Amino acid sequence: MIPREDSGRRLDVATAIRGVVQSPAGRIWLLSVLFAAPAAVLSTRLAGVHALLSPTVAWWALALIFFVTERTVLAPPGTARSLPSVGVGAGVLVVGVFYATPLAVLAALCVGFTAAMVTRRPLLVAPGVYGLAQYAFFAAAALTIFQPLATGPEHAWQAWAAAGGAAVLVAVGRGAALAATVADRQALRALRDDVGVACLVTVASTCFGLLAVVLSRVDPTALVLICLTGASTLAVYRLMARERQRRVAVEFLHGAGDALQGPRELETAVVQLLRRARSMFSAELAQLTIFPTAAGEKALRTTVGHGFEEVMAPLDLSQMDDVLEADTDGVIIDRRTSPSASEMLLRRGVGEAMVALLRGHSRMLGSLLVGGHVDARPFESRDLQLFQTLAIQTTTTLENGRLERSIARLSELQEQLTHQAFHDSLTDLANRSLFGERIDQALARSAAAGRLVAVIFIDLDDFKAVNDTLGHAAGDALLIGVAERLRGCLRRPDTAARLGGDEFAVLLEDLNEPSEADIVARRIFDALKSPFDVIGQTVCARASLGVAVADAGGDTASNLMRHADVAMYAAKAAGKDRFVLFAPGMEAEIVSRHRLRSELDRALASDQLTVRYQPVVDLTSGEVTGVEALVRWQHPQRGLIGPADFIPLAEETGQILQIGDYVLRRSCADTASWRSRHAAAGALTVSVNISALQLQQPMFVESVVETVRASGLRQGSVVLELTESILVDDAATVVAKLDVLRRAGIGIAIDDFGTGYSSLSYLRRLPVDTLKIAKPFVDDLAADEPSGDFARAIVGIGTALRLGLVAEGIESAEQIAHLRELGCTHGQGFYLSHPVSARDIDELLAQGGSIDVPAGVEPVRAQVIQLRRQ
Repeated sequence: MIPREDSGRRLDVATAIRGVVQSPAGRIWLLSVLFAAPAAVLSTRLAGVHALLSPTVAWWALALIFFVTERTVLAPPGTARSLPSVGVGAGVLVVGVFYATPLAVLAALCVGFTAAMVTRRPLLVAPGVYGLAQYAFFAAAALTIFQPLATGPEHAWQAWAAAGGAAVLVAVGRGAALAATVADRQALRALRDDVGVACLVTVASTCFGLLAVVLSRVDPTALVLICLTGASTLAVYRLMARERQRRVAVEFLHGAGDALQGPRELETAVVQLLRRARSMFSAELAQLTIFPTAAGEKALRTTVGHGFEEVMAPLDLSQMDDVLEADTDGVIIDRRTSPSASEMLLRRGVGEAMVALLRGHSRMLGSLLVGGHVDARPFESRDLQLFQTLAIQTTTTLENGRLERSIARLSELQEQLTHQAFHDSLTDLANRSLFGERIDQALARSAAAGRLVAVIFIDLDDFKAVNDTLGHAAGDALLIGVAERLRGCLRRPDTAARLGGDEFAVLLEDLNEPSEADIVARRIFDALKSPFDVIGQTVCARASLGVAVADAGGDTASNLMRHADVAMYAAKAAGKDRFVLFAPGMEAEIVSRHRLRSELDRALASDQLTVRYQPVVDLTSGEVTGVEALVRWQHPQRGLIGPADFIPLAEETGQILQIGDYVLRRSCADTASWRSRHAAAGALTVSVNISALQLQQPMFVESVVETVRASGLRQGSVVLELTESILVDDAATVVAKLDVLRRAGIGIAIDDFGTGYSSLSYLRRLPVDTLKIAKPFVDDLAADEPSGDFARAIVGIGTALRLGLVAEGIESAEQIAHLRELGCTHGQGFYLSHPVSARDIDELLAQGGSIDVPAGVEPVRAQVIQLRRQ
């Protein structure tokens, strides 16, 4: 076990190392150490090795030539500047490996490179040290490989190949080492091109060096011609590099001008300009700030960096910190030489930058900034010259009248965006953010005037059904219609808002009495009662409303909205389609419901739900002919919870869909298992309760059929139980779905028959197989004055329509006897068996699958098979 202090210290060290690696400068210093260490080791192995040919060349002469190649070769802005010098110096390296000792070559290389680095302005310390370290490493590696391959002049082709390979290794290795310091993808692509050019130059320079070695062996005086040819070639290469430098700069400026002058919008043009500038200077970010054209306007800043772009962001005067450090023509600033600019650069995450003011003829147009370098190389004087030219060109292009027109258009756009930020895009009502601000303002005014403020939350009941059945276009049309009616119910100072989805809210100001909020809520409730014309169809929307009046002693927007939300949930819990006024104590109940809902979410995710089965028994023979699946919640703290405590909430929140799917799958699997193992379960059926929300799902029928088919149960094994109220609502759609289910071999039963909308007219049209006699009518059979009229009527209806009959809630032998007399042959209830686990049903079937039933009305003996209450 690591002590906590050590763990924290290790974490700090890891964080520090990560910070060093992620910064360009830190990465360069770290890589410098990684290259310098093995270079030193290789140098010790080269000690004492003699030159391949004689006479040997002095190390200082090689150092002088290395210095010349490093200082005289040019490269365009944004390129890996040391790579071309590597290519040109390859010829010098080849001559050195033949006519000098390996240590002399290394010493000359290091001295020449260091001298070039020191004489360069500005002094590039970190990149210079890194260049020296990796140059020394690759040169030492090349010399180490060269020595055993080049065994003597008699094997000239081997020596030539070894020398050429050594030069190419240095060039390619240095290119790869530079790539390790570059994190920007675009800069990596440019570096790849530079490495290719350096390799071509390396091959040419290597051949020149080998030619010098051969001619020196034949005629030493030829070295004069070789030197003159080398100097001329170097001069020509320098001229070509200078021309390439000029061409790249011209192409960049031309492209930058095209970016601003093209037909595209100003914000798009500015982004294109900054992308080009960032790529040209290999910068970490490029930034253009456009100053306001009139009083009251804000400056607009566009920033393009690695992996992010921020376009035309409005600024306050306090955020225009780059103006203080800028210069009319442009200037280079960094944290060391410009302490006042340190904080400004730190905010942008760069160590240095080039900044210029864009000064027009009549006013200051803005400022331009290019900051940081992807390989930690500081900006040089020729970078600044090109940047200054870019700033002048940008100023001229912007000052042609287009800027004012574009700024005016952007101001209009900002106003539109501000409106969109505080209003719902579909209904144009206030959104939640603006609604909260309006409540705060209203509460402040009410405190001063002694008036009341109220908030009404409105939630459309069963809005999801509109989306599912008629489509999202119909749902949007309904929301727009609701918004229009809300506007018609409000006074001038009131505010209507859409909080999201199908939730709306209303702010009522300047109230004299709390009852006025009740009047407005009633007006809104009645207005939403009238049918809506939605894309050619009539839709009736029901709504639950919660009303909260601000406390006269002072209240907050969040409290008022929470109280209205609580009252709305209370309206839903009370049966929906109503409005409820918030009262103290109501919040605790809603919080409890919210907690139960979240716990139910966890129960669904962690398999806390389980299925219990209550046998359906033949009241004559005692045979178990079926089971009804009943869900239970095995709560980790509260124990086994019955469905009455969580099913209503699940139906309200939609969690009933997951629960119903689980119960159907579990009960089908258990029934298939029983039927495969026990002869007594050959004709066993399983009944599963279905909610209205399940039946409304577009793919409900297909899902049920697929679940039953996947379980392997044959037709007639599964019965779906629905209440009468479900069957009556949208009867045409329900009948169509039930017809399909019956044709697929799924049985249909009406649960609690007689307590809903019982009538022969709809019963004849519904595809139903079984009626389940509700418990209140079964209870009448064992009352002090037994009355079986309702039970007798239901049995008569079922017999006339040739439907199966099952009595529910049997609790006594007398009830069984009376049911047999009426002609009801099947029943279930606590007298026969409580709901039990799948294992108990398995044991019951293993013992024959029968339960003793009484022969008459006399008291009966206890059941042969004792079933635990679950």
